Amino acid sequence: MMDERRKNWKNVGYQGFSRFVASDADFFILRRFDQLAAWTLLRRQDEIVELESQLGTLEEHLRNPDVNIHNGSFREETQQTRKDLLDEIDLKLQTYYDIVEKYTNLRSRPKVDNIRASSIATWFGNHQHAIHEPETDYIHHQKDLFLVRPPDTDPVRQLLERSKRFRLASFWTKATIDDGAIHYSSEQRIDLFVSLIVTFLGIFLLIAPLWILAFVEDQPVRLAVITVFVVILLPLITFTSNAKPFEALAATAA
Repeated sequence: MMDERRKNWKNVGYQGFSRFVASDADFFILRRFDQLAAWTLLRRQDEIVELESQLGTLEEHLRNPDVNIHNGSFREETQQTRKDLLDEIDLKLQTYYDIVEKYTNLRSRPKVDNIRASSIATWFGNHQHAIHEPETDYIHHQKDLFLVRPPDTDPVRQLLERSKRFRLASFWTKATIDDGAIHYSSEQRIDLFVSLIVTFLGIFLLIAPLWILAFVEDQPVRLAVITVFVVILLPLITFTSNAKPFEALAATAA
């Protein structure tokens, strides 16, 4: 058995690791390479600046009174040097804008927390030598990691999942692998549980003040009750939904 584990590079390898990574959105983690992206963009930017300077120098030369050249037409262009410069700038700009757009989209993906990163590290620990060690180093660059498939979880669930007891609760655990080191949970059961919590909390915050006000006659106390529940309800709506601030305020007012 020990010999087999030592040959994880043969028996498990990237096939086994890829199967694990693709099994759940929480495990599909990659690096953004922020520093390299910045380095590349700065290089591309400087290349374009250099071409811009060359084009400016050429334009100054072509506007010389001793040079009779038409500078106001693309159709009747006679300067191959200017045409070549513009063609090169065109290609450089396309590459530059393409990198900026793709990197911006990548930056909008959620960052990876300790829990998700530790799941990958645990797999590496339980399958030693399955992946060449230098190729496992990426998981330690936590600030540079992103989720390829962002899980569709609301803020309440994200808050609850910070608790290890909640994550490992037997009610929604479907399966465990690697001697219990990795747990797979039922998304439907967790979502149902979170929805019930939010629903009952919302009902309480809506109904409780009505009953309190029915038994309170003092005006300042009634105002205090309304204020307290409004102050609680507004952050709750904002936190548990994707509503914009003014939408949450309108819902609270209603």
